Amino acid sequence: MGAIKQFIKSNNVLFSTLKSGLLYARFIKSLFEKDNYKDLQRMTKDDIIVIKENGYHCYFGYYDKSPINESDEYATFLRIKVGSKAKDVADVCIMNLASKEVKIIGHTTTWNWQQGCMMQWIDENTISYNCFDEPTNLYITKWVDINGSEPERQFCKSAYSYNSDHTRFVSLNFYRLDLYAKGYGYPYPVDDMSTEKDGVWENNLQNNTSQLLLSLKNVIDFNAKDYYNCQHYINHVAYTPDDDAIIFIHRWQVKGGEFVSRLLHYDLKTKKLKTLFDNGHVSHYCWKDHNTLLIFATDSNNRKGYMELSLTDDSTKMIDGLPTEDGHPSYSNNLHWILTDTYPSWKRYQYLFLFDTTTKELKVLDKLWSPFRYFNDERCDLHPRWSMDNQYICVDNTQSGFRSLKIYKVPK
Repeated sequence: MGAIKQFIKSNNVLFSTLKSGLLYARFIKSLFEKDNYKDLQRMTKDDIIVIKENGYHCYFGYYDKSPINESDEYATFLRIKVGSKAKDVADVCIMNLASKEVKIIGHTTTWNWQQGCMMQWIDENTISYNCFDEPTNLYITKWVDINGSEPERQFCKSAYSYNSDHTRFVSLNFYRLDLYAKGYGYPYPVDDMSTEKDGVWENNLQNNTSQLLLSLKNVIDFNAKDYYNCQHYINHVAYTPDDDAIIFIHRWQVKGGEFVSRLLHYDLKTKKLKTLFDNGHVSHYCWKDHNTLLIFATDSNNRKGYMELSLTDDSTKMIDGLPTEDGHPSYSNNLHWILTDTYPSWKRYQYLFLFDTTTKELKVLDKLWSPFRYFNDERCDLHPRWSMDNQYICVDNTQSGFRSLKIYKVPK
C-alpha cells in the first residue's frame, strides 16, 4: 500500500485528480452528517471591514503578524491579479481604515499563498516585506516608510521572523521551502542547497550582515533517526520572547509521502540544540508567556489537540474545550481569549473561534465558505490575527470567490 501511495503522490496530475474527486465525493456525503460546531454559541459581529477588489486577490499571509499598525489607522495587504502565477508581480498596499483609501507602497515577485511576502509593521509608519533583487540575483528585505518621509532601506536575505526590537531577523532557504513545502517558499533558486551551507540564517540589521546560525546538516544529525535518505527542511522559525534562542520545526518526508516533524530549540548563547517536542507530529504554535508554548500536536499517548508545552520542565498539558482539529492559535494580550480557526470542513466551511480561557467556552465568531477550487497549494487558510491592541481580528478568506481580508471589531 505504501508503494502505491508513494507513486500517486509522486505523480502531481494523478494526485491532484484523485484528491479533487475525493473532495467532491466527501462533500456530498457530508450533507447528510451533523455539523460538529452547530450547537456552539455564535458571537455578535459588528463593524466589519472587508478589503477586496474585483479581479484581484487581496490578502495578508501568516497568523503570527498583524496587518494593522499600532494606532489602528492602516492595514497592509498584498494585491495580485486573479490567475497570477509564481514570479508575477504583486502590489504591496495599505488601506486607511477610516477613509478606505488604498495606496501602493511597493512591489514584489516573492510571494506565496500561505505567507504572502512576510509583510509586517516595524513601527507605526514602516513596513517590512520580502523581495527578489534581479541585479544581484538575491533575496532581500525592504523597509518602506508609508509616508515617503524616510528613504527605503534594503537588507540582505529575506526575513522570516524578527527579534523583539527589530535589530535582527532570522531567515531560511525559501527556495527549499518552495520545493518541499509548497505555499511557503519563493521560486528563485538562489541559496546553496547543500545541507552544510543551508539552514537558519541570522541578519544583523545594524551592519547589514548575515551569518549561518545553524546548518541543516547540524539539525539532521541532532538525535538522528533513520531518515538520511529523506527530504528535510526547516520551517516556522521564531525567536523566543527573551530573544536568547530560536525555535523551529524540522520536517522530513518518509516513504509513502507522509511528513514527520519535531519542534527544536537552539540557544543563541550556548549554541546548543534541544528537543521540545518529538512525537512525530507538531504543527502550529504561539507563545502564552516567556516559558510556555501553545501548540497543536500529537502527544505521547497519540492524542491530537491543543496543548501547553512548558519550556521550564518540558511538561505538556492538553487544553480541554479547544477543537481537536488543527488551526492557527494566538492568545489575546491579557490571555483571556485564544483565537483560532479550522481548515475547510468536508462541507467547505471554515470556522473562526474565540475560546474563553476562564469559562472554557468555545464560541464561533464566524463561519466562512471556501469554494472548491481553493485546496492543495492554493488553499486559503483564515490565518486569524489580532491587531496589536486586540481591538480587531483579521482573516484571509475566499467567501466572495477570491481572496479578501475581513476585519472584525472584537466583541465586548
